[in-house]
Amino acid sequence: MGRRLDYTVTYDAPAEEIYRSFTSRHYWESLLEEYRNLTPQSEITRFSSDHTGTRVVFTHNLPRAYLPPIARAVMPTDVIITREQHFEPYDRDRNRAGGTYGASIPIVVAHFRGSHLLTQTDQGCQLRLASVCKVAIPLVGRKLEELVIRHITELFDAEEKFTTDWVSKHH
Repeated sequence: MGRRLDYTVTYDAPAEEIYRSFTSRHYWESLLEEYRNLTPQSEITRFSSDHTGTRVVFTHNLPRAYLPPIARAVMPTDVIITREQHFEPYDRDRNRAGGTYGASIPIVVAHFRGSHLLTQTDQGCQLRLASVCKVAIPLVGRKLEELVIRHITELFDAEEKFTTDWVSKHH
């Protein structure tokens, strides 16, 4: 079944401006530069943007030493996290865009999946995220799911801050 997380991120900028950032390779390259402070081996492995939407795939190599003790107990090596983001084309009539995202850690049969909806608000826009985390490890899976959800919340907050700063400098 997994753990669920519903989360909303808000921006002062218009939805279409945030969408332009999310569909820019430069945005993702800049975000990965930030991540390299924690995971030096982070890279974009695929980027495409056309009339069907935008797809970004990137990996992070998280050193085992950075993991909390419960995770190190089941992780024999560094953790390779593959993240994928998909943004559907922007709907100008409805001033919104949807999409999906996910992350997987094959070595522990763990995945994090969700859908997002970027919509215009009176103060700017919001990005609603509906997520599910599943870790298929007997006995400690639920504890690891809780840990992942806590860190994903911190990740969403950090990416909100990064995006706000990035948009102010590039739009």
